[in-house]
Amino acid sequence: MAIDVVLSYEIRSNLKSERNKLINSGYVLANINGRGMESIPIAVRRDEFSKAYKKYGRNCVIKLEGKDKNSYDVMVKAIQVDPKKYKYYHIDFQRVVFSDTIKADVAIKYKGIEYLQAKRLLINRLTDVIPVSGLPQDIPHFIEFDVSKLELGANIYAGDLNMPAGIKLELDEKTLIGSIISG
Repeated sequence: MAIDVVLSYEIRSNLKSERNKLINSGYVLANINGRGMESIPIAVRRDEFSKAYKKYGRNCVIKLEGKDKNSYDVMVKAIQVDPKKYKYYHIDFQRVVFSDTIKADVAIKYKGIEYLQAKRLLINRLTDVIPVSGLPQDIPHFIEFDVSKLELGANIYAGDLNMPAGIKLELDEKTLIGSIISG
C-alpha cells in the first residue's frame, strides 16, 4: 500500500451550531463517500490537511483515522474554497480500494522552460491536467515533460507524455495539449 499521509478525523453532525463551532476551531468540513457505503460526515484539521495537500498534491492517498477506531483509505475527489477568505470550505473524500482501478486528473509539470525563454519562446498550454486511470497507489502526483529541445511551432500531444507503468491515458493520444510559440 502506498499511503502518503495519515490524518485524524472527527465525526460531525449536520447541526449548524456544531458545524460553525468546528469551523471556528480550525476544522474543515468533509464527507467520505464510496461504493456501497453511505456518506460519512466528518471534519479534519485545516492546517494538517493543507500541509499534506501542499506536499503531496491532489492525487495523494490519505489514511483517515477516527477516534471511533475506524480508518478509511481515501483520495480527494473535490474541494470547495471560500472565495472571500480563500480557505478550504468543504472536502469530498473518495474511498479507494487498492485493487480497483480509478480515474484521476494528473498535473503536467513542464521542465526545461528556461531553455525556451533563452530562445524567446513560450509554452501555449491548452491544459494543465491530463485524465488517467490506474490503481490508486500508482497514480502519480504529476507527469513531467521536457520542453528544452523543442523549437518554434512544435506541438505537444497527449501521446508524447511518458506514462508510468500501470497508468493508462484516458484521452486520445492525438489530443493537442500545448504548443511552442514566440514570446
